[in-house]
Amino acid sequence: MKAIVETLSGFLTPLIALIAVGIAYQQYKLNQFRLRHEVYERRLRVYKAVQSFLSQILRDGDVDYPRTSQFYADASEAAFLFDKSVQQYIDELYGKAIALHSLQEKMYPSDASPGLPVGEERSKVAEENSGLLKWFEHQLSESKTLFRKHMGVK
Repeated sequence: MKAIVETLSGFLTPLIALIAVGIAYQQYKLNQFRLRHEVYERRLRVYKAVQSFLSQILRDGDVDYPRTSQFYADASEAAFLFDKSVQQYIDELYGKAIALHSLQEKMYPSDASPGLPVGEERSKVAEENSGLLKWFEHQLSESKTLFRKHMGVK
C-alpha cells in the first residue's frame, strides 16, 4: 500500500505541472483573443470616422476646416493601428478636404462677400470642385476595400 501511495505521489507533481501549463496556455490564448478584439475595435473607430467624414462631405458638398481638423484628430490613431497605406490615405482625405473647402470659399465665401464672378475662372474652380466631389464619392467604396484588408474581415 505504501508503495502505491509513493508511486501516486511521484505522479502528482508532474500532473500539477501539466495542469499549470494547460492553464497558462489557456490564459495566453485568451489574452491573444482580447488583444485582437481590442485592436479590431480601435480600427473600427478609425474606419467609422472615415466613413462619417466622407458621408458628410457627400451630403453637404463641402466640409469646413473645424470638421476637417476633427476628422484628422478622430483618425489620428491610424498611424499606430495600421500600416503606412492607411495613414497615407487619411492624409490624402484630409488634404483633398482642405482643397475642396478652399474651392468652395472661392465661389461662395463664408464672410458673405461676393465670390468669383461668372466667367472662365469660376468655371475652372467649379470644375475642380466637381472633380473633387466625384473623387470623394468614389472613396466610399475605396475606403471599404482598404480597411477590409486590415480588419480581419474577408
